[in-house]
Amino acid sequence: MTLVLVLLADPVVGPAYGPPAPPPAGSRAAEAAAAPVVARLRVAVVRVDFEGNVAEAARELFAGRVVEGLAAAQFEVFAGAAVSQKLAAAPGRLSICRDGGCYPAVAEALAVTYLVAGRVAESSKNYEISLELINGRTGGVIGTNRERCEICGVEEAGEKMALAASALRGRLEAVTRTPSRFIVRSKPPGAAIVIDGAPAGHTPIDRELVGGIHKLELSAPGYDPLERTVTAVSGVDEALDLEMVRLPMKFPFRRAGWAALAVGAVALIAGIWALSVDGDELACASELRDDRGHCPNLRSTRALGATLIGIGGATATLGGAWLYIAGGTPWVGGTGEGAERATLRGARVMVGGRF
Repeated sequence: MTLVLVLLADPVVGPAYGPPAPPPAGSRAAEAAAAPVVARLRVAVVRVDFEGNVAEAARELFAGRVVEGLAAAQFEVFAGAAVSQKLAAAPGRLSICRDGGCYPAVAEALAVTYLVAGRVAESSKNYEISLELINGRTGGVIGTNRERCEICGVEEAGEKMALAASALRGRLEAVTRTPSRFIVRSKPPGAAIVIDGAPAGHTPIDRELVGGIHKLELSAPGYDPLERTVTAVSGVDEALDLEMVRLPMKFPFRRAGWAALAVGAVALIAGIWALSVDGDELACASELRDDRGHCPNLRSTRALGATLIGIGGATATLGGAWLYIAGGTPWVGGTGEGAERATLRGARVMVGGRF
Protein backbone atom coordinates (compact mmCIF):
# COMPACT_ATOMS: atom_id res chain seq x y z
CA MET A 1 0.00 0.00 0.00
CA THR A 2 1.38 3.40 -0.97
CA LEU A 3 0.07 6.75 0.26
CA VAL A 4 1.31 10.35 -0.15
CA LEU A 5 0.89 13.71 1.53
CA VAL A 6 0.49 16.76 -0.66
CA LEU A 7 -0.11 20.36 0.31
CA LEU A 8 -2.64 22.01 -1.99
CA ALA A 9 -3.22 25.75 -1.98
CA ASP A 10 -6.92 25.52 -2.88
CA PRO A 11 -9.65 27.05 -0.75
CA VAL A 12 -11.94 24.53 0.93
CA VAL A 13 -15.51 25.34 1.79
CA GLY A 14 -16.64 22.18 3.54
CA PRO A 15 -15.19 19.10 5.18
CA ALA A 16 -13.04 16.72 3.25
CA TYR A 17 -15.47 13.83 3.35
CA GLY A 18 -18.72 15.37 2.15
CA PRO A 19 -20.91 18.39 2.99
CA PRO A 20 -22.37 18.61 6.50
CA ALA A 21 -26.08 18.75 7.21
CA PRO A 22 -27.35 22.35 7.22
CA PRO A 23 -27.53 23.80 10.76
CA PRO A 24 -30.89 24.84 12.23
CA ALA A 25 -32.02 28.32 11.23
CA GLY A 26 -31.16 31.02 13.77
CA SER A 27 -28.52 28.91 15.52
CA ARG A 28 -24.93 30.02 16.08
CA ALA A 29 -23.84 27.35 13.62
CA ALA A 30 -26.10 28.91 10.98
CA GLU A 31 -24.59 32.34 11.68
CA ALA A 32 -21.10 30.92 11.40
CA ALA A 33 -22.04 29.23 8.14
CA ALA A 34 -23.31 32.54 6.78
CA ALA A 35 -20.00 34.25 7.60
CA PRO A 36 -17.37 34.59 4.87
CA VAL A 37 -15.48 31.35 4.28
CA VAL A 38 -11.75 31.58 4.97
CA ALA A 39 -9.54 29.77 2.49
CA ARG A 40 -7.74 26.82 4.06
CA LEU A 41 -4.83 24.77 2.87
CA ARG A 42 -5.67 21.23 1.86
CA VAL A 43 -3.41 18.34 2.79
CA ALA A 44 -3.83 15.02 1.02
CA VAL A 45 -2.33 11.67 2.00
CA VAL A 46 -0.32 10.49 -0.99
CA ARG A 47 2.64 8.49 0.15
CA VAL A 48 3.52 6.42 3.22
CA ASP A 49 5.60 3.26 2.65
CA PHE A 50 5.26 0.25 4.95
CA GLU A 51 7.92 -2.34 5.74
CA GLY A 52 7.69 -5.47 7.82
CA ASN A 53 4.63 -7.22 9.20
CA VAL A 54 2.06 -4.44 9.07
CA ALA A 55 -1.47 -5.71 8.51
CA GLU A 56 -3.86 -3.98 6.14
CA ALA A 57 -6.07 -2.79 9.01
CA ALA A 58 -3.00 -1.37 10.77
CA ARG A 59 -2.01 0.49 7.62
CA GLU A 60 -5.43 2.11 7.49
CA LEU A 61 -5.04 3.05 11.16
CA PHE A 62 -1.66 4.68 10.48
CA ALA A 63 -3.12 6.59 7.55
CA GLY A 64 -5.92 7.85 9.77
CA ARG A 65 -3.44 8.95 12.44
CA VAL A 66 -1.50 10.93 9.84
CA VAL A 67 -4.69 12.75 8.93
CA GLU A 68 -5.45 13.47 12.59
CA GLY A 69 -1.92 14.72 13.30
CA LEU A 70 -1.84 17.08 10.36
CA ALA A 71 -5.33 18.48 10.92
CA ALA A 72 -5.41 22.12 12.07
CA ALA A 73 -7.52 25.22 11.63
CA GLN A 74 -5.65 26.31 8.50
CA PHE A 75 -5.27 22.80 7.02
CA GLU A 76 -7.98 20.62 5.53
CA VAL A 77 -6.88 16.99 5.36
CA PHE A 78 -8.36 14.42 3.02
CA ALA A 79 -7.33 10.91 2.04
CA GLY A 80 -6.32 9.79 -1.24
CA ALA A 81 -8.30 8.27 -4.06
CA ALA A 82 -8.62 11.51 -6.02
CA VAL A 83 -4.96 12.36 -5.56
CA SER A 84 -3.80 8.83 -6.37
CA GLN A 85 -5.90 8.80 -9.53
CA LYS A 86 -4.49 12.15 -10.62
CA LEU A 87 -0.92 10.94 -10.17
CA ALA A 88 -1.71 7.68 -11.97
CA ALA A 89 -3.14 9.65 -14.91
CA ALA A 90 -0.13 11.97 -15.13
CA PRO A 91 2.70 11.07 -17.53
CA GLY A 92 5.99 9.78 -16.17
CA ARG A 93 4.69 7.20 -13.63
CA LEU A 94 4.55 9.82 -10.89
CA SER A 95 2.60 7.53 -8.59
CA ILE A 96 5.81 5.60 -7.87
CA CYS A 97 8.00 8.66 -7.32
CA ARG A 98 10.52 8.10 -4.52
CA ASP A 99 13.22 10.77 -4.83
CA GLY A 100 13.91 14.47 -5.26
CA GLY A 101 14.41 14.07 -8.99
CA CYS A 102 10.70 13.51 -9.64
CA TYR A 103 9.12 15.34 -6.70
CA PRO A 104 8.92 18.65 -8.62
CA ALA A 105 6.98 16.88 -11.39
CA VAL A 106 4.60 15.43 -8.78
CA ALA A 107 4.07 18.87 -7.28
CA GLU A 108 3.48 20.36 -10.71
CA ALA A 109 0.99 17.66 -11.67
CA LEU A 110 -0.95 18.31 -8.48
CA ALA A 111 -0.47 22.11 -8.60
CA VAL A 112 0.96 22.14 -5.06
CA THR A 113 3.94 23.63 -3.27
CA TYR A 114 4.81 21.07 -0.60
CA LEU A 115 4.83 17.26 -0.42
CA VAL A 116 4.95 14.95 2.59
CA ALA A 117 6.42 11.45 2.34
CA GLY A 118 6.36 8.88 5.16
CA ARG A 119 7.71 5.48 6.15
CA VAL A 120 6.66 2.92 8.77
CA ALA A 121 9.03 0.00 9.44
CA GLU A 122 8.00 -2.85 11.81
CA SER A 123 10.27 -5.52 13.26
CA SER A 124 9.25 -7.76 16.16
CA LYS A 125 6.66 -5.19 17.31
CA ASN A 126 9.22 -2.40 17.22
CA TYR A 127 8.11 0.47 14.99
CA GLU A 128 10.21 3.17 13.36
CA ILE A 129 8.15 6.02 11.96
CA SER A 130 9.39 8.93 9.86
CA LEU A 131 7.70 11.76 7.97
CA GLU A 132 9.38 14.26 5.64
CA LEU A 133 8.23 17.67 4.45
CA ILE A 134 9.44 18.26 0.89
CA ASN A 135 9.73 21.44 -1.13
CA GLY A 136 7.81 20.59 -4.27
CA ARG A 137 9.73 23.17 -6.25
CA THR A 138 13.20 21.76 -5.68
CA GLY A 139 12.50 18.26 -4.40
CA GLY A 140 14.57 18.97 -1.28
CA VAL A 141 13.56 17.90 2.23
CA ILE A 142 12.85 20.93 4.45
CA GLY A 143 11.53 19.16 7.52
CA THR A 144 11.79 15.68 9.08
CA ASN A 145 10.29 14.03 12.15
CA ARG A 146 11.03 10.54 13.46
CA GLU A 147 9.40 8.51 16.20
CA ARG A 148 10.25 5.06 17.63
CA CYS A 149 7.94 2.73 19.51
CA GLU A 150 9.50 -0.36 21.14
CA ILE A 151 7.42 -3.44 21.93
CA CYS A 152 4.26 -1.61 20.98
CA GLY A 153 0.82 -2.59 19.91
CA VAL A 154 -0.72 -1.18 16.79
CA GLU A 155 -2.68 1.44 18.73
CA GLU A 156 0.45 2.70 20.51
CA ALA A 157 2.34 2.85 17.24
CA GLY A 158 -0.59 4.72 15.71
CA GLU A 159 -0.31 7.34 18.46
CA LYS A 160 3.36 7.74 17.64
CA MET A 161 2.40 8.30 13.99
CA ALA A 162 -0.07 11.00 15.05
CA LEU A 163 2.66 12.60 17.18
CA ALA A 164 5.10 12.64 14.26
CA ALA A 165 2.44 14.14 11.97
CA SER A 166 1.59 16.78 14.56
CA ALA A 167 5.25 17.79 14.86
CA LEU A 168 5.52 17.98 11.08
CA ARG A 169 2.41 20.13 11.00
CA GLY A 170 4.16 22.59 13.29
CA ARG A 171 7.08 22.71 10.88
CA LEU A 172 4.69 23.23 7.98
CA GLU A 173 2.97 26.09 9.78
CA ALA A 174 6.34 27.71 10.48
CA VAL A 175 7.44 27.35 6.87
CA THR A 176 4.28 28.94 5.50
CA ARG A 177 4.92 31.99 7.72
CA THR A 178 8.60 32.34 6.82
CA PRO A 179 9.54 34.83 4.06
CA SER A 180 11.37 33.60 1.00
CA ARG A 181 15.04 34.59 0.66
CA PHE A 182 16.08 35.62 -2.84
CA ILE A 183 19.64 36.18 -4.03
CA VAL A 184 19.69 38.03 -7.36
CA ARG A 185 22.89 38.23 -9.39
CA SER A 186 23.30 39.75 -12.83
CA LYS A 187 25.73 39.84 -15.70
CA PRO A 188 27.05 42.51 -15.75
CA PRO A 189 27.05 43.03 -11.97
CA GLY A 190 25.99 46.35 -10.51
CA ALA A 191 22.70 46.59 -12.41
CA ALA A 192 20.02 48.72 -10.76
CA ILE A 193 17.15 46.53 -9.59
CA VAL A 194 13.53 47.43 -8.87
CA ILE A 195 11.28 44.96 -7.03
CA ASP A 196 7.54 45.46 -7.33
CA GLY A 197 8.07 49.07 -8.39
CA ALA A 198 10.38 50.01 -5.50
CA PRO A 199 14.16 50.54 -6.00
CA ALA A 200 16.10 47.76 -4.23
CA GLY A 201 19.73 48.77 -4.91
CA HIS A 202 22.22 47.15 -7.25
CA THR A 203 23.02 43.52 -7.98
CA PRO A 204 24.02 41.28 -6.37
CA ILE A 205 21.35 41.60 -3.66
CA ASP A 206 20.07 39.30 -0.94
CA ARG A 207 16.45 40.03 0.01
CA GLU A 208 13.54 38.43 1.82
CA LEU A 209 10.27 38.36 -0.13
CA VAL A 210 6.85 37.38 1.08
CA GLY A 211 5.31 34.39 -0.64
CA GLY A 212 3.65 35.18 -3.95
CA ILE A 213 4.40 36.68 -7.36
CA HIS A 214 6.95 39.51 -7.64
CA LYS A 215 8.18 41.59 -10.56
CA LEU A 216 11.90 42.28 -10.97
CA GLU A 217 13.25 45.02 -13.25
CA LEU A 218 16.98 45.38 -14.01
CA SER A 219 18.69 48.21 -15.86
CA ALA A 220 22.32 49.02 -16.66
CA PRO A 221 23.95 51.55 -19.03
CA GLY A 222 24.54 50.03 -22.44
CA TYR A 223 22.23 47.06 -21.81
CA ASP A 224 18.65 46.31 -22.69
CA PRO A 225 16.37 46.57 -19.61
CA LEU A 226 15.35 43.19 -18.24
CA GLU A 227 12.03 42.29 -16.62
CA ARG A 228 11.35 39.02 -14.88
CA THR A 229 8.38 37.70 -12.89
CA VAL A 230 9.24 35.29 -10.08
CA THR A 231 7.17 33.31 -7.60
CA ALA A 232 8.45 33.33 -4.04
CA VAL A 233 7.63 30.25 -1.98
CA SER A 234 7.45 30.83 1.76
CA GLY A 235 10.45 29.39 3.57
CA VAL A 236 12.32 28.56 0.36
CA ASP A 237 15.69 30.12 -0.51
CA GLU A 238 16.43 30.71 -4.18
CA ALA A 239 19.20 32.28 -6.27
CA LEU A 240 18.63 33.93 -9.64
CA ASP A 241 21.40 34.53 -12.17
CA LEU A 242 20.18 36.94 -14.85
CA GLU A 243 22.14 37.85 -17.98
CA MET A 244 21.38 41.16 -19.65
CA VAL A 245 21.68 41.78 -23.39
CA ARG A 246 24.09 44.48 -24.54
CA LEU A 247 22.49 47.17 -26.69
CA PRO A 248 23.80 47.57 -30.24
CA MET A 249 26.14 50.52 -30.83
CA LYS A 250 24.20 53.69 -31.69
CA PHE A 251 27.00 55.60 -33.42
CA PRO A 252 25.51 57.76 -36.25
CA PHE A 253 27.59 56.17 -39.00
CA ARG A 254 25.67 57.70 -41.90
CA ARG A 255 25.77 61.31 -40.67
CA ALA A 256 29.34 60.99 -39.48
CA GLY A 257 30.33 59.47 -42.83
CA TRP A 258 28.90 62.34 -44.87
CA ALA A 259 30.44 64.88 -42.49
CA ALA A 260 33.84 63.18 -42.77
CA LEU A 261 33.59 63.19 -46.56
CA ALA A 262 32.79 66.90 -46.52
CA VAL A 263 35.68 67.71 -44.19
CA GLY A 264 38.00 65.53 -46.26
CA ALA A 265 36.97 67.31 -49.45
CA VAL A 266 37.56 70.74 -47.90
CA ALA A 267 40.97 69.62 -46.62
CA LEU A 268 41.89 68.26 -50.04
CA ILE A 269 40.88 71.50 -51.77
CA ALA A 270 42.78 73.53 -49.19
CA GLY A 271 45.84 71.30 -49.63
CA ILE A 272 45.74 71.67 -53.41
CA TRP A 273 45.47 75.44 -53.08
CA ALA A 274 48.38 75.51 -50.61
CA LEU A 275 50.54 73.57 -53.05
CA SER A 276 49.52 75.78 -55.94
CA VAL A 277 50.56 79.00 -54.16
CA ASP A 278 53.81 77.62 -52.79
CA GLY A 279 56.69 79.90 -53.92
CA ASP A 280 54.46 82.87 -54.71
CA GLU A 281 55.68 86.28 -53.57
CA LEU A 282 54.27 87.88 -50.49
CA ALA A 283 53.15 91.48 -50.87
CA CYS A 284 55.65 94.05 -49.64
CA ALA A 285 56.30 97.83 -49.63
CA SER A 286 57.73 99.36 -52.80
CA GLU A 287 61.03 100.24 -51.16
CA LEU A 288 61.59 96.55 -50.41
CA ARG A 289 61.25 95.41 -54.01
CA ASP A 290 64.37 94.56 -56.03
CA ASP A 291 65.38 95.97 -59.39
CA ARG A 292 62.94 93.68 -61.18
CA GLY A 293 60.11 94.69 -58.87
CA HIS A 294 59.94 91.39 -56.95
CA CYS A 295 59.36 91.13 -53.22
CA PRO A 296 62.02 89.24 -51.29
CA ASN A 297 59.64 86.99 -49.28
CA LEU A 298 58.00 83.95 -50.89
CA ARG A 299 55.16 81.73 -49.70
CA SER A 300 56.27 78.40 -48.16
CA THR A 301 53.10 76.29 -48.12
CA ARG A 302 54.29 72.99 -49.56
CA ALA A 303 54.41 71.24 -46.19
CA LEU A 304 51.02 72.65 -45.24
CA GLY A 305 49.53 71.53 -48.55
CA ALA A 306 50.91 68.03 -48.23
CA THR A 307 49.60 67.79 -44.66
CA LEU A 308 46.13 68.99 -45.66
CA ILE A 309 45.99 66.56 -48.57
CA GLY A 310 47.00 63.70 -46.26
CA ILE A 311 44.42 64.67 -43.67
CA GLY A 312 41.76 65.14 -46.33
CA GLY A 313 42.45 61.75 -47.89
CA ALA A 314 42.39 59.97 -44.54
CA THR A 315 39.22 61.74 -43.44
CA ALA A 316 37.45 61.02 -46.73
CA THR A 317 38.48 57.36 -46.49
CA LEU A 318 37.15 57.15 -42.93
CA GLY A 319 33.90 58.77 -44.03
CA GLY A 320 33.57 56.25 -46.81
CA ALA A 321 34.12 53.40 -44.39
CA TRP A 322 31.44 54.75 -42.05
CA LEU A 323 29.01 55.05 -44.92
CA TYR A 324 29.87 51.50 -45.95
CA ILE A 325 28.96 50.31 -42.46
CA ALA A 326 25.75 52.35 -42.59
CA GLY A 327 24.91 50.88 -46.00
CA GLY A 328 25.13 54.14 -47.94
CA THR A 329 26.25 54.57 -51.54
CA PRO A 330 28.03 57.91 -51.91
CA TRP A 331 29.73 58.98 -55.10
CA VAL A 332 32.45 61.50 -55.70
CA GLY A 333 33.32 63.23 -58.92
CA GLY A 334 31.64 65.17 -61.67
CA THR A 335 29.68 64.03 -64.65
CA GLY A 336 32.43 64.67 -67.19
CA GLU A 337 35.17 62.45 -68.49
CA GLY A 338 37.50 61.20 -65.74
CA ALA A 339 34.87 61.41 -63.08
CA GLU A 340 34.07 58.01 -61.72
CA ARG A 341 31.01 56.93 -59.86
CA ALA A 342 32.00 54.81 -56.86
CA THR A 343 29.79 52.96 -54.50
CA LEU A 344 31.10 52.33 -51.05
CA ARG A 345 31.39 48.66 -51.94
CA GLY A 346 33.84 49.78 -54.66
CA ALA A 347 35.37 52.32 -52.26
CA ARG A 348 37.35 54.53 -54.66
CA VAL A 349 37.64 58.30 -54.42
CA MET A 350 38.88 60.20 -57.48
CA VAL A 351 40.76 63.47 -57.00
CA GLY A 352 41.55 65.59 -60.02
CA GLY A 353 44.09 68.36 -60.29
CA ARG A 354 47.61 69.25 -61.29
CA PHE A 355 50.40 69.52 -58.73
